[in-house]
Amino acid sequence: MFLVYVIGLFVLYKLIDRLVRIPMIGRYADRYILITGCDTGFGNLLAKRLDQLGCHVFAGCFSEKGEKDLKKVSSERLHAFSLDVSNTESIQKALAFVKSKLPEEKGLWGIVNNAGIVCSIGPPEWIRLEDYKLHCDVNLWGVINTTLEFLPLIKKQKGRVVNIASIAGLTTFADFAPYCISKHGVEVFTDSIRRRLRPFGCKAILIEPGVHKTAIVGEDRLISMARKTFDKANPDVKEEYGEIYANYMSSKDALHGLLSNGSERISDVIDAYEHALLGCFPRARYLIGWDAVYMYMPIQYLPEWLGDWIYELADKSRPLPASVSK
Repeated sequence: MFLVYVIGLFVLYKLIDRLVRIPMIGRYADRYILITGCDTGFGNLLAKRLDQLGCHVFAGCFSEKGEKDLKKVSSERLHAFSLDVSNTESIQKALAFVKSKLPEEKGLWGIVNNAGIVCSIGPPEWIRLEDYKLHCDVNLWGVINTTLEFLPLIKKQKGRVVNIASIAGLTTFADFAPYCISKHGVEVFTDSIRRRLRPFGCKAILIEPGVHKTAIVGEDRLISMARKTFDKANPDVKEEYGEIYANYMSSKDALHGLLSNGSERISDVIDAYEHALLGCFPRARYLIGWDAVYMYMPIQYLPEWLGDWIYELADKSRPLPASVSK
């Protein structure tokens, strides 16, 4: 009987939790929102959706093409502009641009730190230090720098900071160490500012997608990236691993487990972004995708030896490094 009560209370809690999340803030025409990384992918789709809802959107694009393409399909409420989040001067120019477009006495309702990169794949020692730094320049320092520069405008409006992390910020994919490092940092930074912004009436929210099939994780792109990562590795490391290992890493077999579990439901991530920005009672974090919820997170809670064994079992076709198999 006690167990029945516990289950009943849990179901009731989940039901209430879902119901309180339904109301949205409304008055979208009064909401001014900055989004980084709007050339393609999540940022591009979010900018278009918020524009359609009637929000005023500042869409930062890394490329001139991305900026022009977005302007073609948007209303006059959307302002696409050049932004490189790894460059402090570019962020400061963006701040001046946003201030020039905001009505007097108006701040920002939201910042969406969406810009991100993946540019190296392979065992950690394949990857040069500059590539570790590059990931952090965009995925971590870019998030921190953009947030700190625009934070006074968020405080002015009692708005929201929404940062995209990843399931890779909660667990570790061994061949994506630089990316995981940067996303773990985003988790820590967002948790920190969430607690310290509360007295100002502001919120900080994490979006944590599993693998979603966007351009950043295109199969051909990742295969080419793995080969380039190996080719740039230290000669001693390349000899240690050998061509057989390198050929495996730059093949579909190496990516099958990761991509086969990925989701094509990109709209799930955009829905989470929308609710984080416009819901009356947003969640502190949105874990998205069945792979994240039902596979990677449960493995993360297992003892390390068991979790490692499961990952190795799922990747049993991976050859041994040449120096080990001799």
